[in-house]
Amino acid sequence: MKIWKLGLIICAMVAVLAAGSGIAFSQDRLIRGGEPMRGFADAPVTLVEFCDFQCPFCAEERVVVDQLFSAYPKQMKVVFRHYPVERVHADAGRAAEASMCAQEQGRFWDMANSMLANQTELDVSGLTRQAGDLGLDTRVFSECLLSGRHRMEWKRDQADGSALGVSGTPSFFVNGTFIEGGAYDRLDAAIRSALATASAGNR
Repeated sequence: MKIWKLGLIICAMVAVLAAGSGIAFSQDRLIRGGEPMRGFADAPVTLVEFCDFQCPFCAEERVVVDQLFSAYPKQMKVVFRHYPVERVHADAGRAAEASMCAQEQGRFWDMANSMLANQTELDVSGLTRQAGDLGLDTRVFSECLLSGRHRMEWKRDQADGSALGVSGTPSFFVNGTFIEGGAYDRLDAAIRSALATASAGNR
């Protein structure tokens, strides 16, 4: 069996293991502050994604997240957490660090999207090329990447995710509730439910 097919199968297995049961968790370890975020800070709905940049299902799910963000531009914010599954994806930890090096230059989301679209180019040279294509200062980027100074940050994200029940990627939480699966309809229903709850609370 080809290596990429084996990786796809294993990724699917860990994603199934990660499926939640609609249980709400404390926000303490879900959002610590300082994570990459897009949307309005005071949006009533928070979608937290735990992602592995080398997981093919995370690449597919990027389209779903973008569609949801377009559907709820004022009502929802997206918060990103790292969850590299290194036992399956050897380059995932390095890619997580690359995204944080890009974040230092204000380009986290651009780098994240680039890596998800180019999952066969997550070695040091491939990451540096992608950074250059995005217009980042590659000297600064390379120094950051090779230093390993962001490794403990994604390790912390991973530990938080595991404590919250995450065991594979992609995994999602909507206002603290672990959502089973990442299908658009399931996430959309969870968002609409959270909006209804928020609206009722404001009456």
